[in-house]
Amino acid sequence: MDFSGTFEDFQKVIRENGGDIQIMEREVGLDTQMAYMRMAKEVKKNLSPHKAMAGRFELWDENSSAKSKRYRLATIASLGSPDAIRTLQSYQESPDRGLEDWTYLALQECKLIFQASMLDHPPMFISTGLGGHGQQLRFFGAFFSDDGQPFEDTRKKVISGEVEYMFSKFGGKLEFLAFSGQFVTFWGLVPIDVSLNEKVQAAIDESNLLGAGLRKDFVLTNVKKLTFNELGGILEKIKSGKLGQSNGEQPF
Repeated sequence: MDFSGTFEDFQKVIRENGGDIQIMEREVGLDTQMAYMRMAKEVKKNLSPHKAMAGRFELWDENSSAKSKRYRLATIASLGSPDAIRTLQSYQESPDRGLEDWTYLALQECKLIFQASMLDHPPMFISTGLGGHGQQLRFFGAFFSDDGQPFEDTRKKVISGEVEYMFSKFGGKLEFLAFSGQFVTFWGLVPIDVSLNEKVQAAIDESNLLGAGLRKDFVLTNVKKLTFNELGGILEKIKSGKLGQSNGEQPF
């Protein structure tokens, strides 16, 4: 399945916005992001700035439940004020276990609301499951052995070299690459304006010219880092024809 057209549309929107973007750096699961957005929408229906800030000390109350603190965090974030930002920053220094991602999302929203109130043209905020850094998004990728067998050292060397070269060529940063059985997995940072599907396919083709023995099918996503069980399931669907030549999941 090739979603490159969708990603190209997204890149076009960025260009039309003047290229001014702000990428969420932390890796936060999409389920958590969606849950936060639902609550953030709910708290704005009856938002009382005075009550929101008056109850801020609940965040440090050991007797307060995680559910109540999530609601309080979203409420404070909705204020988008300097005091709200400072409160969230203070709590983020030592949040309750399990609320780290929620606190991060609350602080990001609070800052965005504040920016929107102060700037004529606030930056476009981009969030994905794998996060990013600066002007780069983090992507997870996976290749498959064509013969279904584990990769021997020579093939590993070829593939590693081509993937490293691919990232360096477009100004990205390879953060991880590993082999396990018939799978190659990697992730790294990719500039927002790079059409990664084409780069990955070219890397596979170059690797195969040097005897890497890779299937042309590949996985590419910035939603999450897939497990080997998940990759095995994807490969079975590819072999059965339920998926196309590539399974490139794009964020937008």
